[in-house]
Amino acid sequence: MTRGLAATGIAIAVLAAACKPTPPGMQKGSGPAVAQGDGITVTADEFKARLEEQSPFVRQRYSTLDRKKEFLENLVRVELLSKEAEKEGLANDPDVQNTLRKAMVQKLVQRKFSEGDPTKDVSDAEAQKFYDEHKDEFQKPARLRLTGDFIAATDKNRAAKSSQAKKAYNQLKAGEKKNPAGAQVALQTLAKDSSDDAASKAAGGDLGFKTKDEYAKQFGAPFADAAFKLKPDDTVILETPQGFWIVRVTGRQDEINRPFEQMKVQIQNRLFREKRTKEFDEFVKKLRDDAHVTVNDAELEKVSISTGGGPMMGHGMPGMGGMGGGMPPHGAMPPAPPAQSAAPASAPVSAPAQK
Repeated sequence: MTRGLAATGIAIAVLAAACKPTPPGMQKGSGPAVAQGDGITVTADEFKARLEEQSPFVRQRYSTLDRKKEFLENLVRVELLSKEAEKEGLANDPDVQNTLRKAMVQKLVQRKFSEGDPTKDVSDAEAQKFYDEHKDEFQKPARLRLTGDFIAATDKNRAAKSSQAKKAYNQLKAGEKKNPAGAQVALQTLAKDSSDDAASKAAGGDLGFKTKDEYAKQFGAPFADAAFKLKPDDTVILETPQGFWIVRVTGRQDEINRPFEQMKVQIQNRLFREKRTKEFDEFVKKLRDDAHVTVNDAELEKVSISTGGGPMMGHGMPGMGGMGGGMPPHGAMPPAPPAQSAAPASAPVSAPAQK
């Protein structure tokens, strides 16, 4: 039963693939015939092309002659069924014509806006200029996130405030030994209840992610130097001219430093897509202007839209982000070109947003 279902699934996949347009550069009748009949022919080149469209998992099933015959049988079925469909006049069916229009649009967009080599169409100088103008995407200093409770102090009461800070710190550490998982919550509660820093008090002492320079500007260089030496979940007392901070490390983001040579190919791919997108938009605008397209708002407003269930619209053109019916929306990006020797996925052109 399971084998039968699998075979049926493969047959459906083959039938779907067989309905695809003949690959560019290969005429349907080229090569010797592997099957032919009254008005139908399947050539060796067509057979091979259709088989290569399948996944490696499917292709490995067709290494023997018997298996090849199974695959060929599906192609023959398509030929027979398509001829019968033509006899019944389905070539002029509105659904068939609509599908053909979508396929032609896809082919047009691919031919005009997908071809090319990003590493040749975008010069090293263009890529370098982009890199220099967007260095913050490729180079970011390390950032540290702290949670802290602040005890303000002056020269006159510094000794007393120091004792107060030590007492609160000791209580936190004692609680941490009993319940390590609750250490962060305990410090947040303390900050909300008693912190003298109004800016972070409402957030439970959260100081956010900051670079070493940012901490130095806000609290002084000694504070920043000491904070960046801490390990995750370390809790310490840091003294500043304004008082004492009981801080805990709650997050760290490593430095990002991606040199131009590492990012060049990805930048070229990005700029290539942007160029093709602009060309696509300009091309569609010219076609629209030349056709003198107008929109009748009054009649459009009268069109009723059903919100109930019904057949799904087209899935859109691959790579186009198409709307229902497979047509690309205004400003849609043409299909992206394949990356040329792209850098590892861990080094995207745009660095992940840091929180």
